[in-house]
Amino acid sequence: MFCTSCGNAIVAGQAVCGKCGAPTSAGVMQGVTTVNRVEQHYRTLAVLTIIYSLFWVIGGAGMLFAARFIFSGIIGNMNPPPPPFVAPLINVLGWIVLTKGILGVVSGIGLLAREMWARVLTLVVAFVSLIDIPFGTAIGAYSIWVLLSAGSEQDYQKLCYAGH
Repeated sequence: MFCTSCGNAIVAGQAVCGKCGAPTSAGVMQGVTTVNRVEQHYRTLAVLTIIYSLFWVIGGAGMLFAARFIFSGIIGNMNPPPPPFVAPLINVLGWIVLTKGILGVVSGIGLLAREMWARVLTLVVAFVSLIDIPFGTAIGAYSIWVLLSAGSEQDYQKLCYAGH
């Protein structure tokens, strides 16, 4: 017999695969479940990360638009005109916000695709998001709770291996 998740050879009647931890047909009949915290929450975490990060992408794009067209004087004339450092400052901040949003979207998509690198990138985005009260703090804490709890790295590796 072979595991349907990873293809590892298993003994007849074995409840779970020794390599990936997935329940075998015998395990399913016996009612064995091997759901871990990462497996229960990774989709929710991925979707929340993507949605939250899309707001950052929209904000960053808006800041870049404002720096390029509004504060540089292309659209209308402000009276009095803003100081000359405002447009470059908003431009730099816009790129930072846009980059953070794009990294968050990529990490969420990577989680949905069960990629190994997505866990680390999601944790980086989560730690940066902690300073954005209240939503960033909530999503960042949730990410850390799911992805840094005891044994979560091994659980995520099993999930990734079973998904590919």
